[in-house]
Amino acid sequence: MSQQPYSIPQRSPLYQAPPFDYKAFSKVSVFCRVDEAAIQGALPQQFDVRGDVIEFFIMDVPAGGSLGSYAEGGIVVPMSYKGRPGGHVLYEIVTNDDSMAVGREVWGYPKKMGDVEWQADENAIKAKLSRRGTSLIEIDFKVDGTQFEKPVLQPRFQTRIVPSPESAAVETQIIENSLGGASVIRHAFGKADIKVGGNASDPFSDFKILEVVGAEMVIANFVLAFGKIVG
Repeated sequence: MSQQPYSIPQRSPLYQAPPFDYKAFSKVSVFCRVDEAAIQGALPQQFDVRGDVIEFFIMDVPAGGSLGSYAEGGIVVPMSYKGRPGGHVLYEIVTNDDSMAVGREVWGYPKKMGDVEWQADENAIKAKLSRRGTSLIEIDFKVDGTQFEKPVLQPRFQTRIVPSPESAAVETQIIENSLGGASVIRHAFGKADIKVGGNASDPFSDFKILEVVGAEMVIANFVLAFGKIVG
């Protein structure tokens, strides 16, 4: 008897089971101070705010294991769950359907389909994240070595919502997810200009930037494996 497929459609599943072995992904992040009340207002009720510095990021993934190549971006906020510190991916836009589906269905990452523009050389990155014609994040980063203290945003804690097929009821699980097998190829601090937009469907612009704390670029490998139901 053949093994039960991990996802649908059963004859040609959209995605395979984790782990996914990411090779030489590139990520640019800008860490910004915002109103802590805005974070609290956007967080799922199961989580508590833990600081006022959030991460705006865009990343290019040339090789994500069986997920192939894609790009994504979003917002990560500092939080705690039952006293345990971590980070919650609040909004996330991705460019391919298998990464979107597996992220939502397995770990509870709030992925939606959108677009990423990415231009990079050795010491600079220009990137833009958008969805349905609305610009959400624009980053213009240049390496200059200016270091800063980053908030702790790992492990991730996500809300995995499973809709009922019989009613509007849902089951909610809290998923803890940590990256494994990480190896950094390059890490550089720098300065960045950032523009944040949004609309009612993608309210990135609810976060008014009070201060840009710092920016960085990372090229690294990691393994995205199964998570753990913790609530």
